Amino acid sequence: MDSRLPLLTVDTVIFPGLVLPIPVTDVQGRAVIRDLVENGGELVCGAVAVRDGYELGDRVFRSLYGTGCAATISEIALDAADDGPVEITLTGNRRFKVAELDTEGDYLIADVEWLAEDPGDDPLGTANVAVQRFHRYAAAVTEISQPGLHIGSLPDDPSTLSYLMSAAMTLMTPDRQKLLEAVDTTTRLAHLVGLLDTEMAAIKALPSLPAVDLSWSDMAPN
Repeated sequence: MDSRLPLLTVDTVIFPGLVLPIPVTDVQGRAVIRDLVENGGELVCGAVAVRDGYELGDRVFRSLYGTGCAATISEIALDAADDGPVEITLTGNRRFKVAELDTEGDYLIADVEWLAEDPGDDPLGTANVAVQRFHRYAAAVTEISQPGLHIGSLPDDPSTLSYLMSAAMTLMTPDRQKLLEAVDTTTRLAHLVGLLDTEMAAIKALPSLPAVDLSWSDMAPN
């Protein structure tokens, strides 16, 4: 995969394996889609979340998180040349860290450093703990919201499991970004356990959560 990527700035965090429809209404994002379509080949871009409370512009370096996820565009709902909004479907592929950001063109282009998927010290043991917590969380969400949280059987691979649970939980962007940036799978799963405990406490105190609509790719992160 190329280490120079056109960037889409998004309002959520894209995880490896996650399949998600994304509205693209800004001029830069539409230019990215236009050029990818015109150039042919695989429609791959980098997806980077915008920090809470920031907008793009003069503060672009501060407004974007430094770690993102390469993603493949599998569907484009409307022609990018049209004046209306565009909705695309992204499938997360591989994490990266932005090494250098080019702001001179019609949209942002990043030179990226690919991040390895290190298992850490105890991915299987930590995964077992996280799965137990997650089943309780999913049951609690399903009890208080419709249609609830139903994602079928969980994957055996700890890395894939960690990303699926990260994507499935109802979290603020900074928490989701911290999960994406975790140095290894064990660390991500341990952080998930803490977040699941916090969310369960919140559900018991104030049982009102939105429904979750989650799509997942069979592709394991590279």
